[in-house]
Amino acid sequence: MRFFGAILFFGICLTLSAATAAEPTFICEPDKEWTTLFDRTEGWLAGDGIFSYGIDGNSRQGSANEYSKTIFHFSDSFFGNANADGSFKAGCVMVNHCFAVLTGNKPDPSKMQFIYKTNAEGRPANLFDKRFWLSDGIVIDSIIYTIGTVVDPKTWEMEGPWLISVPIQNNQPDFSKTETKPVNLFHKNGQYEVLFGIGIYNDGDDIYIYGFRNKKGVPFFPRQLVVAKVHRRSFNDTATWQFWTGKHWSRNIADCNSDDAALAKRMSNELSVTKMIGGRYDGKFILIYTEDCISTRLNFMISDLPYSRFSETTTFYHCPEPKQYEAEIKRIYGNQANLVTYNAKAHPRISKQGELIVSYNLNVFGIKDGMFFVTKKHGFPRFVRLKLP
Repeated sequence: MRFFGAILFFGICLTLSAATAAEPTFICEPDKEWTTLFDRTEGWLAGDGIFSYGIDGNSRQGSANEYSKTIFHFSDSFFGNANADGSFKAGCVMVNHCFAVLTGNKPDPSKMQFIYKTNAEGRPANLFDKRFWLSDGIVIDSIIYTIGTVVDPKTWEMEGPWLISVPIQNNQPDFSKTETKPVNLFHKNGQYEVLFGIGIYNDGDDIYIYGFRNKKGVPFFPRQLVVAKVHRRSFNDTATWQFWTGKHWSRNIADCNSDDAALAKRMSNELSVTKMIGGRYDGKFILIYTEDCISTRLNFMISDLPYSRFSETTTFYHCPEPKQYEAEIKRIYGNQANLVTYNAKAHPRISKQGELIVSYNLNVFGIKDGMFFVTKKHGFPRFVRLKLP
């Protein structure tokens, strides 16, 4: 008995030693503080399309400090007042896009200023002259640039895109001097189409702009990732943009509309690519996205270059809300309705070294015609903290 007991004890020690020595490849947990920043009962109540970048042009990981300003911009958003249970009070309105500026690097509601226009009745309205959904943004030489598209809500056909520019004056965006122009960043090749702007990597003279390649008429086509680049001083001139073909850079957008140009697949419509500072992936590029755009799976991939193929997928988080709110959604909107999670992305400027703050969006699909979105808790972004020690 002593012999077998000693063997058993030795085996347990080896097992514990191995478990202790093995470091986790990642740790991910909900970030309550950043989520709470957007859990509001007045003013901006809910919205998707959330992107963030430095008003000073610096969006590197951890670049925000207690005095800096970070721009957030959103697509479809609800404004008004909400009850304690999250339900909208009468008079809530939806706008197609809006901005916010956060002062500091902490999720302090008192330091967050939302920016939107008002109409003749004093109600919130779009900042721009079209019903834009906004892609990622960047600040170059005190000018905000972002790409906007108009999407038909019934057919999902895209119109555009447009390059939007907004000057920064006195450390604030001046939307009275906004300029928009149509740009050749959407290409169709038979059933295949590519659209650029879904993510921007901004560090150094070369700016990398990511796009997705999709196959129309195939609902579950594994949407592919493609990339363009441009010198910082020429960002406004899309004729100078170059598109990665899988082998070389080309001035012709058609050359990236192919399988050879794909860096990854099963992408979301919005995502992020970040050059990591610190942690196990120090100096490498990490792609954050939602698998297949709409799912509960938040994934990352790794690459050595911003234009090389990314690694195999690692799922780092499963969004709980579709299951958590399932019964409630069907009670409110009917059995045909479902809550979905989508378009995850990192926010490196407000993240610490070796980790990333990641957001994902919530929305309800299957709302019957004539019904209104009735509660903010089913529509404001959630945040998680992804640690990569």
